[in-house]
Amino acid sequence: MITTQPIRLFSLAAVLFLARASSAVELIDPAAFGFGRPGALLDASWIGRQDYDGLAGGVKSFELRAIAPVAGFKIGDGRLGISLAYNYTQLEFSGGLALGRQDLHSLEVQLQYFWRPENTKWWGLGFVTPRIASDFAEVSSNAFQIAGLALLGYQVTESFSLAGGVFSSYSHEDGLVLPAVGLVWEPKPFIVQLTPPFVVVGWRVNDAFTFSLSAYPSGGSWDVRDAGPVRTIDFSGWQGAATVVWRATEKVSVSVRGGVNFGGELELRDGAQNVLFDRDLDAAPFAAVNVRFRF
Repeated sequence: MITTQPIRLFSLAAVLFLARASSAVELIDPAAFGFGRPGALLDASWIGRQDYDGLAGGVKSFELRAIAPVAGFKIGDGRLGISLAYNYTQLEFSGGLALGRQDLHSLEVQLQYFWRPENTKWWGLGFVTPRIASDFAEVSSNAFQIAGLALLGYQVTESFSLAGGVFSSYSHEDGLVLPAVGLVWEPKPFIVQLTPPFVVVGWRVNDAFTFSLSAYPSGGSWDVRDAGPVRTIDFSGWQGAATVVWRATEKVSVSVRGGVNFGGELELRDGAQNVLFDRDLDAAPFAAVNVRFRF
């Protein structure tokens, strides 16, 4: 199983926001993954117990995520940006799996170069995102993950943008190469974002409130040393969410969201990456809250 979570900050939504940065449009960040105007954010989320399919027991999850930009530099016709992210994930296992509570961490650096010459609607972008994901009891080479993205885009109109390119990632001896295609359309006061792996339909009620319905990936993959014979935990799924964003001030916003975590899967592997356990997970409710400070 190749999880999408090593690339949490990678999405065409982030890319298309940059392409439209000169306009008044601001995209919706449905799950506080960090795209949109530069800023810092803190996000906390809870997933109820997801029962193992065909087996007694299940797993509950809590996640705390922090993202902050570090630096930006103008280089030629483009700009290089650097940001940092930290995730704390707590998984509580019950039933036949004797894993108890696992405290998992990840540290990520995102290097991003956006190219946009003057007097043209064409633009280009490249991302490289190295990441370490582990319980930090002992960090091995399997904790290292990396993803990359290269795109060429075109801003068709002020309300419609397209992008296409190639995405690649590597983690736990698994490699992945996929085409990357997305679009953003804004028939005001609504906005539609088909920016894999996110799908968002939003309604900007006024300057203070925005409502949205969205679907996006959840979970993660970690290298562990304090879980018996298990050396890799892959915990993946999707979330369907309803979100309310309140912009308290020009720089501060608060968001709450809730819905269902579905399509879940739990895979445990040993040090040779042999599968020890692989089960689908039943759907479960989730809730989240975050605070964002825009620079």
